[in-house]
Amino acid sequence: MIPVIVKFPISCSFFFNLIKHHLFRLFILLLFFSCGEVSSNRNIFPPFNNHNQPILSDDILSDLRDSMIVNGFDFPVGNNDGLGSYTSKLDNKVYEDWRVSTKFLEHYSLGIHTGLDINGSGGGNTDIGQPVFAIAKGIVIDAQDYGAPWGGVVVIKHSYLENAKLMTCYSLYAHMENLMVKKNQHISKRQQIGEIGTGKGSFLAHLHFEIRKSKMKDFASTFWPSTEGKNVNWMKEHYDDPYDFIKSRRKLTSPYYEEKIIIAIKNKYKLYYYAGGKLFKQYEIALSQNPLGHKEKEGDLKLPEGEYYICEKQKGPFYGNYSEFLGPCLLRISYPNIYDAKEGFRKGVIKKNEMDKVIDANKLKGIPPKNTSLGGGIVIHGWNGDWTANGKQNLTWGCISMHNKELENFYDLISIKTKILILP
Repeated sequence: MIPVIVKFPISCSFFFNLIKHHLFRLFILLLFFSCGEVSSNRNIFPPFNNHNQPILSDDILSDLRDSMIVNGFDFPVGNNDGLGSYTSKLDNKVYEDWRVSTKFLEHYSLGIHTGLDINGSGGGNTDIGQPVFAIAKGIVIDAQDYGAPWGGVVVIKHSYLENAKLMTCYSLYAHMENLMVKKNQHISKRQQIGEIGTGKGSFLAHLHFEIRKSKMKDFASTFWPSTEGKNVNWMKEHYDDPYDFIKSRRKLTSPYYEEKIIIAIKNKYKLYYYAGGKLFKQYEIALSQNPLGHKEKEGDLKLPEGEYYICEKQKGPFYGNYSEFLGPCLLRISYPNIYDAKEGFRKGVIKKNEMDKVIDANKLKGIPPKNTSLGGGIVIHGWNGDWTANGKQNLTWGCISMHNKELENFYDLISIKTKILILP
């Protein structure tokens, strides 16, 4: 073997490089065939989309249609709006309204305030024993007397939709007496949960009220950030301003209670139409050429994700460039919505006057502007001929495409202002 090696006309380094070269080619061929085999059976959606949100589970439709999803929040004292008079149990006088004595993030003797302290306008203990109400339906996760200074505390878990995303928050009510609910109890909005107290004599009568974000799930009910050295920035990440939170969420979408609602799930290439509280029909759909993630600007070839409504309907024939791809009819989706407009303004994509026009149109359930840098003209349409539902039908410039025959039937079922949730 030694003579063979010595007399071989090619250098050892070249020989080994040649071997490595052929092995590399073999590796590439194996990779090519294996990837081709896998990709033929899968769509392009990875386990996470580019918002780092998990691809939705098979149970997402059940989750979205849970009857416990909140349809809006009210205030915890007074009437639904946190106003109205009360008759004092202390002096039997009638006092006209309610006020906030300590605001969210206010610096005071006990540190940085985590919520609102709410008092009757009569001051002192005139509001002692007044009813405290749950701000929305939910599940009680704590209800007990912690003694001074917290007194009776109730914490309720709420599930709600924020621009088609399922969210969780916790409302906390403290310094109460005569608690009327128990742990694990399901309660309804405006159900009385207790009465205003003094924290076992620690304070003048008032309600201490917090909105805790989902990050606070594992924190004790009596957790007080200031004693743990937490600053304002930390508190902003873990608590919401209760007044602003409720004020901006008085009415929310709860799919279970909608007479008609459309739910499109991008990673399933499916659209579901519910009527009268039941699934009426599901449809195959094609997506945009860039199907991952939410639409943010004109020309990104993305389909929006969020909560919208049908704002316009048109039947063909259509004219102009590429009109043949619209099919027999179309239904316009109300993109951009208020969230899109605010985020677009924050990022400098649109100007303030453009944001205001989008917001105004959405509040009136009209047709939002279609000519801003956010893009527009997002519709549900047909196609020129047909497409195959193979998990790769990413065809449009930012719209939803349906089979033409199914689209005509769908068109007749859907009315203007019908809500549509578009999920990743």
